Amino acid sequence: MILLLLLTPVAVEFISFITSTSTTPHAAGLRITAAQASPEGANLAVELVTCPLDGDQIVAQTGARVYMDPLAAAFLDDKVLTAELDERGRPRFRLLQPEADGGASP
Repeated sequence: MILLLLLTPVAVEFISFITSTSTTPHAAGLRITAAQASPEGANLAVELVTCPLDGDQIVAQTGARVYMDPLAAAFLDDKVLTAELDERGRPRFRLLQPEADGGASP
């Protein structure tokens, strides 16, 4: 069974806002890359991009697009992405583990 990164409604809202306020094309999204990944963790980076690269996995939900390189996609395939504002009012993304009842936990 193939699982993909799940986006919370808050993450969808933040990603949509970020991509809609930029000067990037309609296909813009956040791209997540992994320098290293293991079952225990990953060194991830996020950037705003105009389109996915060849080989990227794509998660699109209500206008929000997330592109993941193959290593990041393998690590994130069972995670939930959420977002919140930090103390300076900037978006901060967090990964959660899905719970068996359909919820998510840190």
